[in-house]
Amino acid sequence: LNCTTNWHNSIHKTPFVSVVFPFLSHEKNRKLTSKMGVTEAPYFDIFATAGDVGVLELPLDSDKRAIIFAVAHFGFFMLNFINVSYLVLVEGIALRNLGKNFLHKMCLAGCALQICSCFTSMWRENINDEYNAFWSGGGTFFSNFGFALCSSAVSVVWFHASKNRIKWWTITAIGWLLFHNVNSVISYMQWDEKHFGPFRPMVVIAALYQSIVMIYCFVQVKKGAIVVNPEAASKDQFERICLTMIAANVVAIGLTLLNMPMFKYPQTGWIYCTCVVFCKFAGQMDFAKTTSFGGVLAAFKTEGTTGEKTELLV
Repeated sequence: LNCTTNWHNSIHKTPFVSVVFPFLSHEKNRKLTSKMGVTEAPYFDIFATAGDVGVLELPLDSDKRAIIFAVAHFGFFMLNFINVSYLVLVEGIALRNLGKNFLHKMCLAGCALQICSCFTSMWRENINDEYNAFWSGGGTFFSNFGFALCSSAVSVVWFHASKNRIKWWTITAIGWLLFHNVNSVISYMQWDEKHFGPFRPMVVIAALYQSIVMIYCFVQVKKGAIVVNPEAASKDQFERICLTMIAANVVAIGLTLLNMPMFKYPQTGWIYCTCVVFCKFAGQMDFAKTTSFGGVLAAFKTEGTTGEKTELLV
């Protein structure tokens, strides 16, 4: 009893105590810790929710909001750091496949740009200036460019049977780059009124688009229009890869609806992860192997070849 009393008294004398009940909401945590004599709710609550202007459990400019958002963006940062590390160390140095996979090169650039975007986000939260125009504008530009590159990379699948596939792919890639960069400009121009409002739909669009491409690829493999080389993966294995990547993207989009930073920003990184995995195989298909910077330039001078079926080559 004496020990319990001393513990209770020490709690009352301590202004900041990090007591967290992880399976309770932020509000219930606050009420419970308040009854225990804790004057401050936990700094970090994995299930805390936050609106655009901090109208929910995490008020704008509060330390708790900045800490949780910084940690969430760090999760996003680490996923893309792992993507870049994998592409360089495993695909590039160990397997020496990166030089032969143009789509993976685009993924590498896209993930690297997203790392830059995550850095700007962590910096904003670290100085507790969430809507800093300079850092936010830079982060929006980097992220838009990253999504544009990844969406362009998977787009090559649409034209697997086209005679002029490189031309059409180039036009599609330019379209994505323009689309996302125009959004960056609009976000900058409307920043004071809308903040991240114009940019956020770009994340959902990228995830949905890449998922649709994967669905199309799955259907083409199922129909036999794209034949999977068993040295890379069996037909069933590649189909399961497509379905798994699609499911991951859908879950990532769904988790954003929870409005919880810890289940929003790290999971957005899944979109880049699924793109990297998908492009490991798509980038080795015969029609994708002809896609390169040199091939793009040559495509506007000569026509490509086509066949009824395309194969996944290693």
